This record gives sequence, C-alpha cells and structure tokens, in this order.
Amino acid sequence: MQKSKLFFLILILFVVGLTGALYWFENQEASPENNQYIALPDSLIQQLAKHDSTEKANFLNAAPPKMEGVITKEMFFEQKKDAYTFQLFRDSLGVKLIVLFGTKTVAENRDKALENSTKAETSDLNSDGFPEILIYSKINNKLTFTGFEVQNGLHKFSLPALMGRQSFGYAGQDTLFVENNNLVRRFQFRNSQFSAFPSGTRTCEYALGHDLKFSMVRTLDTE
Repeated sequence: MQKSKLFFLILILFVVGLTGALYWFENQEASPENNQYIALPDSLIQQLAKHDSTEKANFLNAAPPKMEGVITKEMFFEQKKDAYTFQLFRDSLGVKLIVLFGTKTVAENRDKALENSTKAETSDLNSDGFPEILIYSKINNKLTFTGFEVQNGLHKFSLPALMGRQSFGYAGQDTLFVENNNLVRRFQFRNSQFSAFPSGTRTCEYALGHDLKFSMVRTLDTE
C-alpha cells in the first residue's frame, strides 16, 4: 500500500516538473532578448539608401527598350461598307490599306497613291455589289484621286484627265465628292473661250462603270 502511494507521488512530481520545463522552454523561444540583431553603421545604411535611390531613378528615367524588327502603325481612317471594313494605317514604311470582311482580312495594299491621303470614303459607285474606297490626296496643292474596288482582291481605278472643253481655262482649286452616286469634280476656270462666262466654277460629273472606268455624265459652268 505504501509503495503505491509512493509511486503515485513520484508520478505527480514528474508531471509537474515536465510541465514547468515546457513552460520555461516556450518563454525562452519567444523572448526578444534571445534574438540577436546585427547593428549596421549609419554610414553604411546611408550608402545603401543612396544606391537604392540611384537605381530607382535610373530605371524610371531610362528610355524604353528598342524592339528590333517591330514596325509600329497608327490607324487614321476606318469606315464600314456593308460587311466590309476599310482601314488606312500609317507606319515607317508609308500608308497601308487593309480590308476586312467581318473579322477576316481579305485584302491589303501599300500603293504610293496612298502616301499623301487627306480624305477617304466608301461607296458602290457602279452598283455592282462590291464596295469601293475612294481616296483623295493632295500633291503640290493639286487634288488627286485613287479608288479601289474589293472583288477577289483590290482593283485600282482613277479619274480620267480633263480633256477638250472641260480643260480650257482650268485654274485649279479642285474639290472632289460623291453626289447622287456619281463622282463630282469642281474647279475654277479663267478666260475659257467655250464658256458662256469669262470665268467661274466648272462642275464635271462622272459615272463609274462595271469595268471600273469613268464616263462623263455632264459638265456645268457657273459664275
């Protein structure tokens, strides 16, 4: 009986001792006094801060990296005609025409006639169901015209030169526009021997055929 009491007492003392040891060990782990820090000199801290600031400044002020072989382009015209979308882009190589059908590219062209583009519009002047883009350019203060029809690729067409009576007394200041599905060219004339007026404004109206050639519809002179 005494042996059992003695064993029980020893067991209690062991448990109490073990609990105390665990508590002391945990306090030692959490105690900030046991954590060791390395104190850096103030001069070294200032040097590191200065170096870090310089690196940041150099990064922020650095020019963007050059991407070799990449041509950046800027779109300056976009217009839809039925299911087609016509886009004109300008890049380091010049001006490029891209035609989309829905979201699919169906035609591209980089023609010199596009270089001095000042205005563009879409149409179907010959009513054949295939849209066109009409591009107006100015070279040496002279207005020029180039058209492209989309039909299994791009087909180029242009305005005929003034001939005969239409050319007499030509004095420039051209304007080009679409009216009643015809292309209209309007300009000034001076001292025309075949006009009822010595000077004024001449309007020439052209119709586009299925062969992409223009024919004169009428000419009208006004003061």
